Amino acid sequence: MFRYIMKRILYMFISFYVVLTLTFLSMKMMPGTPFKFANRLSPEQLGQLKHYYGLDQPVAVQYVHYLWNFIHGDLGGSFQYGMQPVTEFLIQRFPVSFQLGLEAMVVGTILGILFGIIAGLYRARFLDWGTMTLSMIGISIPSFIFAAILQYGLSVFVQWFPVAGWDTPMSHVLPVTSLAIGVVALIAQFMRNEMVEVLNQDYIVTAEAKGLTTSAIIFKHAIRNALIPVVTVIGPMTAAIVTGSLVIENIFTIPGIGSQFVEAIVTNDYPMIMGTTELFAALFIVAILVVDILYGIIDPRIRISGGQSS
Repeated sequence: MFRYIMKRILYMFISFYVVLTLTFLSMKMMPGTPFKFANRLSPEQLGQLKHYYGLDQPVAVQYVHYLWNFIHGDLGGSFQYGMQPVTEFLIQRFPVSFQLGLEAMVVGTILGILFGIIAGLYRARFLDWGTMTLSMIGISIPSFIFAAILQYGLSVFVQWFPVAGWDTPMSHVLPVTSLAIGVVALIAQFMRNEMVEVLNQDYIVTAEAKGLTTSAIIFKHAIRNALIPVVTVIGPMTAAIVTGSLVIENIFTIPGIGSQFVEAIVTNDYPMIMGTTELFAALFIVAILVVDILYGIIDPRIRISGGQSS
């Protein structure tokens, strides 16, 4: 198991280095300038600004400085906010986005697994059709549509919840629900399909022939094996939800990292874009690492084949 984990950690660092390099190079290829009112500045003034921010140096030199600063925890200063450290922005705003995404994932995962199990157990019956129909609707409609409907219906019309904000538990309900609907729908689909497949396996028939109770077969054999593909989906989905709540944050005026990221793209704020992208990438890669480890724990055959032996 130790060798299996070390191998995954090595892959994680290699992947992150590749992302780091590609992010830097893509910033160098972006059109436009990060300076406000650049068209009103003379070439000499633009040259002075580039020299001040180190943008007049060769790309290779900038890359080395970029890596050196990154290793020392310095993501640079935001061009848009007078060189205020990007790290400070991320530290201030990321916890809000993280909390929103995490709450949505917890709610969505629990309900998705539950609905998937019910649909799998009652295959080709009303509960299965009803659950899968709702699941298809949840997957097909974007989360911001649900957000607008919930905001109008439950906040503006009946006034049960705040229209916007993130300062009270009640203000969490609608944003979390809007994000969680898609998670519930997707996980329910995966879980239902896996349950149907597992329940048709020979070892389930053997367990029934040995006289095991239905509950023992479902909880000890069926659900555990059906969870393996679901765990694979949950990890990357968690990173995507935590970092991808941009529209929901804007609709409910939540002070997260998403709105800041879009603003940075519009203004060519290179350090802010790179810092945010690196944070997103790190979360995604760590989520995949956690999934790999969980995968090896749930099914030991995987770590034996992938890492020679535990």
